[in-house]
Amino acid sequence: MQLGKQRPYELEEYKPEWKQWFVERSARIAPLFGDNLISIEHIGSTSIEGMFAKPNIDILAVVENLDAVDLKVFIDAGYTPQGRGYVTEDDEYITEDTSDGKRITSIHTLEKGNPKIREYREFREYLKNNEEDRNVYIALKRSLYVEHPNNYGAYDSGKTDTINQIKFRAHEWAKHKLPQVG
Repeated sequence: MQLGKQRPYELEEYKPEWKQWFVERSARIAPLFGDNLISIEHIGSTSIEGMFAKPNIDILAVVENLDAVDLKVFIDAGYTPQGRGYVTEDDEYITEDTSDGKRITSIHTLEKGNPKIREYREFREYLKNNEEDRNVYIALKRSLYVEHPNNYGAYDSGKTDTINQIKFRAHEWAKHKLPQVG
């Protein structure tokens, strides 16, 4: 994962309006993919009720063909393609930032069949259903935010080990709790 340039960030208590922000943003974004779009979902911390999070809506866009995503259409609509492999292998990461540089929308575009799709879904559903790990993650985010209020890269990288541990538990949980869809 690339950390990119330093940018401002903030964390907030969960806000119910984040669900509506996803609905509004996904309605603007979906047409930009055209017939290539298979599904669009709310992922990340703002999709998990009660989560302490950046007010940045993470969107998972699953497409038929990643090479068919027309980035010029996104640029013309005010989004910034960050490049392939920016967040994870084989993704197309597209963002929307405010004029002062705060990220407000992150579009994680993956081609159907990519295992990262399952991973995003498992992580979201597991944290929705596991209060103990949700609280561990919230406590870590609070601590890192206090420690690194002006260094997003340090905040983000400080979560890596815990996220990987939670992803492992989420995958084990999902084997018994979620339908196995890609």
